[in-house]
Amino acid sequence: MQYIGIDMSKDTFHAAFDESTVTIFPNTKLGIKQFIKLLPKDSTIGVEATGVYHLLFARTCTESGFAVMIINPLITHRAIQSSLRRVKTDKHDALAIRAVLSMGAGYLFTETPELIALKALIQERESLVRMRAETKQMVHAHKAKELAAGLKLSNPYVSVQKAFTKEINILTVQMTGFEQKTQALLQSIPGVGPVTAAACAAYIGDIERFSSPEKLTAYVGLDCRVHQSGTSIHGKGFITKRGNTYLRTILFNAAFISRQYVPELQTFFEKKLSEGKHYFSASVAVERKLVHLIYAVWKRGTPYEARAIAQIA
Repeated sequence: MQYIGIDMSKDTFHAAFDESTVTIFPNTKLGIKQFIKLLPKDSTIGVEATGVYHLLFARTCTESGFAVMIINPLITHRAIQSSLRRVKTDKHDALAIRAVLSMGAGYLFTETPELIALKALIQERESLVRMRAETKQMVHAHKAKELAAGLKLSNPYVSVQKAFTKEINILTVQMTGFEQKTQALLQSIPGVGPVTAAACAAYIGDIERFSSPEKLTAYVGLDCRVHQSGTSIHGKGFITKRGNTYLRTILFNAAFISRQYVPELQTFFEKKLSEGKHYFSASVAVERKLVHLIYAVWKRGTPYEARAIAQIA
């Protein structure tokens, strides 16, 4: 088995073929094809999740018959920090990725062209939503300036805000055209709307990758962080936040809505508050419950049933 570590950037990628050989390739279709020509047949490739820059590479290598493992950048960072020489260069990063890959880090890249397209739509929509929020602030600031100055100023921000809203609505409709079966299934859960269902389908991908709801919870980054030394355990109660930030945020909002429609979730939320939990901590606990519910519905392949919530741990 040959392990190849890839440090990916926007324009290039560094490939560590062994403990000393690191080669630079352009992050283009041609550059990726040149890289593939040099690969031994039994190669396993490790690359960090970079948002979008690793997708073309991972997809092309997978279609060429090679196993591509996606590695959490946090794992590589910890490996570098634990080394005697904490060198941070693209070459050393590629070597570190190769090292953690050889120790079993990462999960198999299985994203289909449909999932990649859905993820691209979601990311584009997310960017526009952020820009629209900034524009809304500019609209309010503009009105304050007019009042303070006693002037009537030209206001382009309103039309820009409307343009953002129009494009966001278009993207939202386009998102419904991918992974339709999964999205429809997840939307049977109260509080899980079209955007949340699309985000789950895109960022979670194949639910069969997770053998338990706890592993899905950890993937999202909602598991509790624990520090243990000897017989002492410290730090439990803080979530790890290792997963996708956008997915975690949108599930938090979905949990807020879900507990308004699912009495058991509301009761659970109030129980946590009565135990002295902070509002945010209690809300995160409900979010974990929702993730377990999503796992159960998705894994079972049948729509949500009200009585099923009692069976969720």
